[in-house]
Amino acid sequence: MIDTTTAADDLHDRAPRVRASFRLTSERHLVDHLKDEFGFDAARTWQKGDLDDTRINQRRAHGWCLPMPECATYSTDTALRELLDALRPRQDAIVAAIRALELDAHFHLEVDVHPGHLPACFWSEGNIRGVAAYGASLHAQLFDAPSERRVDQSMPVSSLAASDIMA
Repeated sequence: MIDTTTAADDLHDRAPRVRASFRLTSERHLVDHLKDEFGFDAARTWQKGDLDDTRINQRRAHGWCLPMPECATYSTDTALRELLDALRPRQDAIVAAIRALELDAHFHLEVDVHPGHLPACFWSEGNIRGVAAYGASLHAQLFDAPSERRVDQSMPVSSLAASDIMA
């Protein structure tokens, strides 16, 4: 007899962890003002030359980012939908800023995976249209889950990109 509680716990504990974010970048314009303009409390900004999240590399552009809380899901489409839903109330202002400041827009999905527990890496037509509304790129990276990484491993195990999605 199979213990379904243990199997369900294992599925949840080993489910991919997805970190979705939306980033606006510019090599020419400072974008610090966008944090107040868009009104997202969780948003953060940086300047060209600041250290990135690894604290090793310098950033090559000024940027603004809205990160979503990490979620355990087997569907990257779900994480992307939640991010698009969070952006929707300010979509017009964001698109106007992208056009006025000639910003680069990026949707990014970082996924920590355990062996045998890969997420579905497909995106619905509605989500692709949502990304295209911002004239943004869409990028997903799969990483070994922290408990599965070798000490010297810092590179993604797989990377998928759909660049410059247009409506």
